[in-house]
Amino acid sequence: MKKQELISLVLKITNSYEDYPFNNNNREKILWTTIRQKSNKKIIALIFEKDNELLIDLKLSPEHGEEARQIAGVFPGYHMNKTHWNTINVNNTNLTYDGLIQMINESNDLTK
Repeated sequence: MKKQELISLVLKITNSYEDYPFNNNNREKILWTTIRQKSNKKIIALIFEKDNELLIDLKLSPEHGEEARQIAGVFPGYHMNKTHWNTINVNNTNLTYDGLIQMINESNDLTK
């Protein structure tokens, strides 16, 4: 999956908006796409590329996050609270597409 496809998928599922608050002149190495709730502006997802890998940070319940990290390609959240946020290596994981959709929905629900 390409970065723009992932952004479009999350936007479609969550009825949210795209933002780029972390991309000032000092942050040229990683371009962060932030997906936010329209109602409260809370972050649903962070999408970025690092070392040629497409990554997404999603908020999960602590129990689900711990369980999800048993899947190859799912890690504690990159630059986020490790209890609640999880990073998925989108193109290099054993997580199914349906599993990714479930996680996007959970992150959406937890940030409303």
